[in-house]
Amino acid sequence: MVVDGTYAKMWIADGIFYFIYKPIPILDLPKAKKIVQERFVVQNQVKYPIFCDLRGVQYSVKEARDYLAHEGAWMTKALALLVADPHAFAISKMYVHMAKGNYPTQIFTDREQALEFLEANK
Repeated sequence: MVVDGTYAKMWIADGIFYFIYKPIPILDLPKAKKIVQERFVVQNQVKYPIFCDLRGVQYSVKEARDYLAHEGAWMTKALALLVADPHAFAISKMYVHMAKGNYPTQIFTDREQALEFLEANK
């Protein structure tokens, strides 16, 4: 079942939590809080590897990124971030390095490679 949230579509399939951002010009802290709230409801206290498609997000403010990296990390086994281009890849890589979650995290521009990573980290 696909849940059409305020800022993202979410579903669980084959033990992976799929999280696909809708087009968002600016991801700010109130949006980040709503996103995390809706994700936790769908996850229902179950820890999953998460496929997060960031291609719909044009820009995110630091407070939103910090919130997602810390409070939003709860119930995460592994995280695969899908980005659109090398520029977004470089920015995401720098941020992931600074945030250092307690779970395997990688950034991808290829969806299949991201899913292979999550399969290996179920």
